[in-house]
Amino acid sequence: MKKSLVAIASALVICSPAAFAATPVPSADPTVVAATKQMLASMKIRDVMQASLKQADQQMPTQIAASMNAMIDSDATLSAEKKAEAHKKLQEALPTLTAQMHGVFSDPTLVDDMLAEMVPLYAETYTLDEIRQLSAFYASPLGQKMLANMPTLMTRSMEISNRVMMPRVQKMMAQSAQSIVGK
Repeated sequence: MKKSLVAIASALVICSPAAFAATPVPSADPTVVAATKQMLASMKIRDVMQASLKQADQQMPTQIAASMNAMIDSDATLSAEKKAEAHKKLQEALPTLTAQMHGVFSDPTLVDDMLAEMVPLYAETYTLDEIRQLSAFYASPLGQKMLANMPTLMTRSMEISNRVMMPRVQKMMAQSAQSIVGK
């Protein structure tokens, strides 16, 4: 269990904003930056990001519980008694973890901070003309339809990916476990 908690803590530290704070944000041409901001506004990216964060916030408790329970259950070093104890501790810790995650996802500065990092990315990836073309597309009826359908398309695409990929991953994991533990 301690190894599991260390792994989770390490993942949280690695994924924390402090881990990325040292990454410099390149400066870009102010004209390109302005056009990029206009394109992102046409994409309604702020609304999309806020909706995604809200959805992630709602799904996070279930995902944390499932992930942590799977880690506990798969820990071969724990006895049944220790696993039961770990599950109980997890259940006690979940409300605090959920509240902490909610604090991260509901931080009013989160979207602004992410957008501030995304603008230079788009600005250095696309030319000014390309950004203007993208902006025009996203402002068009077809672009708006694409943006409106994107959350559903992404969700369904992930479901398809999981449905296709998971049996393969499970088969590989079973084969790996069998070769590690012995036949």
